[in-house]
Amino acid sequence: MDRINSALSFDFCPSYNRYVYWLKNPFWMLVLAAAGAALCGVFVSSLAFVLFGILLLLLGVGVLMPWLAVRGIDCSVIFDVPRTRVDSPAVVRLHIRNRWPIPVWGLSLIRGFAHDATQDGDEGVSLARVPGWSSVEYSWPFIPHHRGRYPLTTAEVETGFPFGIFYAHKSAQVEGHLVVWPRTARLAGVPDFSESPQNEDSFCDRRVGDNGDMTGTRLFRNGDSLRRVHWSQTARQQTLIVTERQAPATSTVRLAVDLASESHPAELADVTLERCVQTTASLCESLHRQHCQVELEIDGQLITAGEAAAGYQKVMDTLAVADLSLEKRHNRRRSEGSGIRVTTARGQQANHSHQIVVDAGPTGSGGWIDLDESSDVLTQLSGLWRKVCRDA
Repeated sequence: MDRINSALSFDFCPSYNRYVYWLKNPFWMLVLAAAGAALCGVFVSSLAFVLFGILLLLLGVGVLMPWLAVRGIDCSVIFDVPRTRVDSPAVVRLHIRNRWPIPVWGLSLIRGFAHDATQDGDEGVSLARVPGWSSVEYSWPFIPHHRGRYPLTTAEVETGFPFGIFYAHKSAQVEGHLVVWPRTARLAGVPDFSESPQNEDSFCDRRVGDNGDMTGTRLFRNGDSLRRVHWSQTARQQTLIVTERQAPATSTVRLAVDLASESHPAELADVTLERCVQTTASLCESLHRQHCQVELEIDGQLITAGEAAAGYQKVMDTLAVADLSLEKRHNRRRSEGSGIRVTTARGQQANHSHQIVVDAGPTGSGGWIDLDESSDVLTQLSGLWRKVCRDA
């Protein structure tokens, strides 16, 4: 049965699909049926004109009712929050005013919220009935499954009531926008190399770190770097002793994400782009939470996120709408050697020592952190980041 099904559903002439796919629309099927009935009425029997009239009536009602329905309504879309994250709900309100005395049935708001409007999903909302001469407001928890700035396109309501052979559309006025941030992983620790150059006045004696003056010694703990072992005290105490130093008051970390189209394989561009964005967003969020000053180098521009929330939101908003660029890599500003560069195996730079490669493969690519494309990028990043911070 599988072989029979495969043979019956095989597309033998895919190059001619654009010429015949219009037949899938029931409107054109009824038009062809009406034309055939008219021809039969002329050349065969006048009784065929009865069928011709019925088909014309169906076409008229199926087209006229949706067309009139959308001419009598005004719609507006309101977002209750300006930002959310992937797979996190955000309340969206749809306000509809019906100026006709007759009700409107079968309205749906899909366009602008679904990445693929041809697939069934829960991105939009459908309304059974809007009474005549009334204003109603509906709200629903919109759960975005993709990052971006919503609505993705012009928001439209549509109806095909009563037969679904013709859909009429009405643009909705959008009040504000919703920015959906990418998925992130919670990372702990800051590598030593990311500390910005300090002077003697920029260290904090209330925080323990690896720079500045020595503040004391303590017993060795699992995860401490061997570079911090105080060997003379270790020999005297016959147990490992490590030093504690001052921590810098501020740290600066520069992150660069490679969005050049030539760095991403054409067949996997969407996948590698999302992995790069999720990795960079995780670094930005975690480092900012640990009071680092984050500098994001993206698409030829440099965005700084300091202590203020506005800078951090600008960084995450930029990553939420990031897309591949046609600009060549060699025309971009090269990130500093002490920064972190998120790229692909194709976009690696030989002279950059701290690169995170998102499609390294099972054997690795020689990057500072190699993320295998066969498993979840955020799960890998969390474990490997902890390891490089511990070994730093």
